[in-house]
Amino acid sequence: MVLAAVQAILDPEFNLRGVQTTDENVAPLLIVNGPAGRRLGVNAGGGALGPGWAANATIGRAVRLVMNNLGGGWPGAVSFAGLGQPARYTLCLAERENDTPWPALHVEMGYRPEQSTVTVMRAETVINVTGGLEELASVMGSAASLFGILHSGKPTVILSPFTARRLAGEGWSRADVRRELYTRARLPTKTWQRSWIHAAVRASDWPEWARAAAPSGSIPVVREPDDLTLIVAGADLPIPQHVYCPSWGHPPCRVTREIVLRAAGRGTMAGP
Repeated sequence: MVLAAVQAILDPEFNLRGVQTTDENVAPLLIVNGPAGRRLGVNAGGGALGPGWAANATIGRAVRLVMNNLGGGWPGAVSFAGLGQPARYTLCLAERENDTPWPALHVEMGYRPEQSTVTVMRAETVINVTGGLEELASVMGSAASLFGILHSGKPTVILSPFTARRLAGEGWSRADVRRELYTRARLPTKTWQRSWIHAAVRASDWPEWARAAAPSGSIPVVREPDDLTLIVAGADLPIPQHVYCPSWGHPPCRVTREIVLRAAGRGTMAGP
């Protein structure tokens, strides 16, 4: 498992050098799919991003130790993140597949259900959102998404099982939810123009799709709906509690590697 995750962060698409040296607080987000997550006890339910889950903590922490001890990403030495964030200890969870109304993330990406994968994203932070799609879109369409827009990033939304089942019962697919969030989550052009980052970078640094949308009064937070990674995780409770992880850096990043568990329980990596 850890080897597959390390292989993913070494992929040029992840831009490990940028993650290691930036003054932003970006951290790897590890999303585990398939039987390996269940076998290793990676939590996808209540408290999946919280303390108390050895697999989630151990896998994420092991990746961070590789980044620090082998990659030299220590604060003030190579890493110049102004504050850091708790996710830099670990940000690892599994998708809640068994009672999720849609195909799992790795199946959507073309893997078979019986295969196991780890998908690695860049997360600038972890924002709790309680409510429906309107509240999610409101948080997404804020200054939290500025760096993601600048670099045409691929942010992540973790949707509660309660909300996923309700939407699926109304006929929504995962792709429908992505399109709805893409449509609703818009950064007001005035917010963009007044931001410090707008003044700090050249106009030509902003992607063409963002500059083209600005005259309409708002800018989508992603270039297209498929740039939004949507998974289902969390407690099986009637609570619409979600998470938004805005993206950071370039190039747009969503790296998936297959996990193969050996008979002895040790993980390795297969596939390209």
